[in-house]
Amino acid sequence: MKEHRAKVVLATLLYRWAMSQQMIGIFLSALTFAGVFTLLLSPFLAGWGISYLVMLLLLLGGVATVFLSLGFVLDRVLKFWGAQALVGTTRNPFLISRLYEKELLTIVTQHIPVLKAVRMLLQTDSLNARAALLKELDASIARLEKTARDREWTVLPGEDVYPETKTRGRA
Repeated sequence: MKEHRAKVVLATLLYRWAMSQQMIGIFLSALTFAGVFTLLLSPFLAGWGISYLVMLLLLLGGVATVFLSLGFVLDRVLKFWGAQALVGTTRNPFLISRLYEKELLTIVTQHIPVLKAVRMLLQTDSLNARAALLKELDASIARLEKTARDREWTVLPGEDVYPETKTRGRA
């Protein structure tokens, strides 16, 4: 158990390190770009009255504008992040078919008991609508019990979250 906990702590620390490194990398690359080009361009532009500080601020503003503009174009115009999320989820077999522990616990401790209680309440009346609802509840209960037993989701035709992708499972 201690070894497992140590692995979890180490994985968490590595994840945090990687995320921090990405954010700091963006910041440092912008500063490096602005600093290098300030040193290279300022002597040539000094004749026009542009100082090192003004050049640095102009380059930092330019870098920020380029980064934010590129992010806007990728997000709003090309809808890149949506496509990236689509590929990330449809290409990940564990995300679609496998059940996470939290989902399993929620199904077993909440959904199945509630559905069984609702079924028992509806069973007393024999109207056609209630009979159809009972049949639907029975199917839902059986499906959730199968999901909990197999520890795997069953996605029926027509329930696919991403209907525009007909190539599930292909790499």
